[in-house]
Amino acid sequence: MNNKLLAGGAIAIVAGALLYSQNKASVDVDLPELAYVPADTAVFYGQLKPFPYSKYFALMPDAMKGTSDLTPIIAELKTVDDKNALFLASLMEKYQQSLSSYDAFKSIWGFGDDYKGMMYAQGLMPIVRFQVADQSSIINSIKQSADETGIAYTTESLEGVSYTRFAIELEGLDNFNLIASTHNNWATLTLTTALSNDQDLRIALGVEKPAQSLAETKKLPELIKTFSLDGNSVGFVDHQRIANAVTGKEDSRLHQMLKELLDKAQQSNAFAAISTPECQDDIAAIAAKWPATVSGTTKTRITADYADFDVKAILQSTDQDLLNTLQAVRGFVPKHTTGLDGQMMSVAYGIDVAKVLPLANTLTGAIKSAEFNCGPIVALQNEMQEVSTAGLAMMSGFANGVQGMSVSVQDAALTIDDYNGPQIDKLDAIVTLSATDAHGLYSIAQGFVPPLANIKLPANGDAVLINEYIPSPVPLNFDIKMALKGNHIVIFTGDKSAQIAETLESQSVTKNGFVNMAFDVQKILLPLLDTIASMGQLSDEEMAELDSLRDQPVGVYFATDITDNGIGLESNVQITKK
Repeated sequence: MNNKLLAGGAIAIVAGALLYSQNKASVDVDLPELAYVPADTAVFYGQLKPFPYSKYFALMPDAMKGTSDLTPIIAELKTVDDKNALFLASLMEKYQQSLSSYDAFKSIWGFGDDYKGMMYAQGLMPIVRFQVADQSSIINSIKQSADETGIAYTTESLEGVSYTRFAIELEGLDNFNLIASTHNNWATLTLTTALSNDQDLRIALGVEKPAQSLAETKKLPELIKTFSLDGNSVGFVDHQRIANAVTGKEDSRLHQMLKELLDKAQQSNAFAAISTPECQDDIAAIAAKWPATVSGTTKTRITADYADFDVKAILQSTDQDLLNTLQAVRGFVPKHTTGLDGQMMSVAYGIDVAKVLPLANTLTGAIKSAEFNCGPIVALQNEMQEVSTAGLAMMSGFANGVQGMSVSVQDAALTIDDYNGPQIDKLDAIVTLSATDAHGLYSIAQGFVPPLANIKLPANGDAVLINEYIPSPVPLNFDIKMALKGNHIVIFTGDKSAQIAETLESQSVTKNGFVNMAFDVQKILLPLLDTIASMGQLSDEEMAELDSLRDQPVGVYFATDITDNGIGLESNVQITKK
């Protein structure tokens, strides 16, 4: 194993803690506007194919549209005696007003029924471009807010492309402008500052192509293929571009603007310690092992009646040795937690406890033994010399054989008792602990947890009632049972959970996951809405938004896992029409 590179990946992890699944032969990305995106942009997100936003908007519950989320911020901005703050407040108000209906959204911002757009950067200059059906709406809306708040603006032109420059006057910042333009049914929003030049603006407006475009690099097709995305949307944060810009290893536009920013702030030496040739090489090597964070859709199905789409985000790694080490810690997650399957909520954590100590030893050992030449990294390496993993040894010994645990709630009902507070009237739930030797683990646990010593679990899997061993200030209105089901210790109550418990008997503990979470928003809120209303702490408008979820099924599923390409988070969102 290459200790230096493994240590580089390990340092990346430690520093972070501190501070359709088809592999197509070729992927085509057909979006002409990509020819104006700089190849060296450090960040990018693109909706590459038309997204049926009007249908999605109609499906979304009011509580998810955020029609009042910005109200406190708007109110605060309006108290400030500053026209820039008032300008921002006015734009936020327009945005909230536009969420009242899709007709309002189209009228204010000029959107069509479908959406395509991109967000990227020319150095430090943010650029947002999206397709519009009405080219005048967004410009007029911004001008209206500027007129209301006294923001000066001028209309200018570059090679036939008209744009409006809104002057933002901020103390200590010269030439700070919001630029808004529409051309060929594409809107462009960007910011110009003293750091940007005429060429930056020309590239942002699509008047001039960059020296090399993102379209020419074939980077997006490669990401879509590598991570099995469906090509509808894709995004990335390029860690290598950022690292090389900070250290100065690359004389990119990002590095040039960052350097100029530090010079203007009289902080020219802020990155001097990591800008030596040694640091440039060491940091570049670490970044090469964790080159990017990538995101995109893997499934997109939206109709007038439902939305069902999968989204993936990956902390990409090319360090296969480190990934293999991390994958060894993965454990078992039960089948009933691996998707949206009618549950109110579920959480599963798959972990091979016996592999936690070896992982910690491998990571710390790699850091301690690796050879770095960059001063700050060597200093961090020296601090790691004192790190001990002895504390993990006791945990690993006690829970040796544990492969995972989970909690799943199928149904629940609450009431408020004036004397005793919230009471659980109904509960259908199951808790699982999976192990290679569940019987042996339970025997060990009986020696450490006195109440368990009195609970004898039959080897044939029959469940026993354990209410009398559970401390509760009030009588429980349901039976709680415990059983050994093959490789699983289960505690459950309710008919649905009893059925799930039976299915565990045949599920062997294999390394099939890391962390899974599923939530049915409607089912979670229903037991709580009356309780929330009785507390009287929400406004009528806020309660109305929550009430809109009573008959609106919305399910969200997340799965975090360690794959051959990095550390990934996959999510599934399902919204059904009322």
